[in-house]
Amino acid sequence: MIKLYELTGNNNLIFSPYCWRIRLALLHKKVRFSSEKTAFIDIKTIPNGNFKTVPVLLDNDTAISDSYKIAEYLDATYPTQPLLFNSKELCAFSTFIEGWANALHSDIAKIAIADIYDHLQEKDKPYFKTSREAFFGDTLAEIQSKDGDTAKITLLAKLTVLDKYLDKFEFLGGTTPLYSDFIVFGTLQWLLSTSNTFQMSDFSPAVQSWFLSLKKIYDIND
Repeated sequence: MIKLYELTGNNNLIFSPYCWRIRLALLHKKVRFSSEKTAFIDIKTIPNGNFKTVPVLLDNDTAISDSYKIAEYLDATYPTQPLLFNSKELCAFSTFIEGWANALHSDIAKIAIADIYDHLQEKDKPYFKTSREAFFGDTLAEIQSKDGDTAKITLLAKLTVLDKYLDKFEFLGGTTPLYSDFIVFGTLQWLLSTSNTFQMSDFSPAVQSWFLSLKKIYDIND
């Protein structure tokens, strides 16, 4: 059985946007897997490689990281299962969506970085605090306090692109969810699962409907 190493916070909270992308990809392809709950500081102990990030997928003797590469591997290795990329055009579209969704992450960090810290396993907190405060040049509390409101406005403005698309199509994949949907879902799930202030109701009705449809299809309760 496939093992999926996922970044996990306190109370087994799965919050990494990249891990959520692959969790949904596996559910979509109906490939059995076990979740290996992993802390930040334990990533280096994952077997079969010197990995620095998760998700990591271990499939027999194959160990692979990077969420997009894992998605490509899953379609190549399990082609008779529902596809994540059902055409070259949608593969190219997913590459664009990945870049767009990743550009939302800096806003999300400013909205919820102190809240994210609170959701971490205790052993991860020193690493996270030191590395993020060095990157942003301020304390976690100050980053969220000073920049959070502006970042929320910026994020919601960027999401109007998604809103307009979903006015015309049920999913980013068209009539059925595909990997492009899972990319954006992972990003927004990260925000919703960690922020103490951002709510589902902050999204437009179209985005809310799309997000909840994915949760229903893949039986996601957290």
